[in-house]
Parts: sequence; C-alpha cells; structure tokens
Amino acid sequence: MIYTKGCNFRCPFCHNSSLVLGTNSETRSSADVLRDIERRKGFIDGVVITGGEPAINEDLPGFIREIRKRGLAVKLDTNGSRPEMLQKLIESRLVDFVSMDIKTTWPKYKLATGSDADIEILKKSIGLIKSSNIDYEFRTTCVPTLVNAEDIDAISRISGSRGLYTLQQFQPEDAFSEEYRRITPYSFAALHSLLEIACANAPGSRLIGI
Repeated sequence: MIYTKGCNFRCPFCHNSSLVLGTNSETRSSADVLRDIERRKGFIDGVVITGGEPAINEDLPGFIREIRKRGLAVKLDTNGSRPEMLQKLIESRLVDFVSMDIKTTWPKYKLATGSDADIEILKKSIGLIKSSNIDYEFRTTCVPTLVNAEDIDAISRISGSRGLYTLQQFQPEDAFSEEYRRITPYSFAALHSLLEIACANAPGSRLIGI
C-alpha cells in the first residue's frame, strides 16, 4: 500500500485526515518507495496506490511506470475527480484495477465531500471506468447521515453487473469532522439489509469493515 498526501475533497467521515491535509509526518520520497519495492518485489505481486487522492499528483503516471518496470500490478484508489488523469492511466495501460468511491447520491454530494464536487466530472470518470477493459470497483462508505437504503439502490444501479460494488462500514473514531465522530455506525443487521439491496442491482456486491 502506498499512501499519497493531499486531497481535493474534505469528506467529514474520512479517517485519513492527516493524509488529506498533508500533515502526516512519515513522508518518504518516490525514490525511497521504489527502492523499498525493489527489495520486496520477490514477495509481492502488486501495489495499491491510495490516499488522500493520488490522481491530483501530476507525476503519478511516471511513478507508476517505474513500478511497472519491476513487473508488478497496480491498483488505483480514486474519488473520480480527475477523469483526465484516469483516462491517461487507462489508455497507457498503467493500471490493472481502479477503485472509485461513490460517496452517496448526487444531491447529497456536496455534504458528503465538503466541497463543490462537479457531478458531471464524476460521471465522466464512472463512464471511463465502466467502458475500460480493466477490472474495477465502486465503493460506498455507509455513513448513516449520508447513505440510506434508497441511496444504495441508486448507487448500485450505477455500478451495474460487470464490476465489483463494495459497501464499507463507517468508522467514526478518526473522522475528519468532530461531529461525525459522534455518529453511531449502522448495525450488522442494517448493513446486511443494505447489501441485499445492492446485490439486487449489482450481483458483484460485498460488505467489508465489519
């Protein structure tokens, strides 16, 4: 797992606030990370690049090329806000798997991201991912104030039947917003009810983080 600093969203439920704000003190250079990968390449099959938001880094394609030279697969986690970067990575065959967050339904997106997220840009990213020949996943963190049964029904329809759709349990302990640290996560039974709804539209649905 490689974590990049910085993000253009401010999701109140995010549990990686130090990465979002770039305040994490454990900074390593790209060269140092690549040397570490070189040492381990006999023991790993691939690398996951996550964040923060990796796609805001303009040097991402070059960094991935260096990983590829070492014979490793690459999975990218993204919020979908940089379709031009996604397109470049997909067309250059630099990624084997893309995982994109769909935070909630579009009317709630400003609340869910703490930003003026451009919905049309996000839809473009979804289209690029679904029309690609690579494996993909859409993910939703099940925050009770932001995601309900109707939202899961709508989002799972976007995901469709080919890719993987993942529901994640909300972890309030280290949430970006203090208000969200006081929210009680969905119960085990409630999450499974949401999963049943998702499976009806996207058979490749799963639940993690419980």
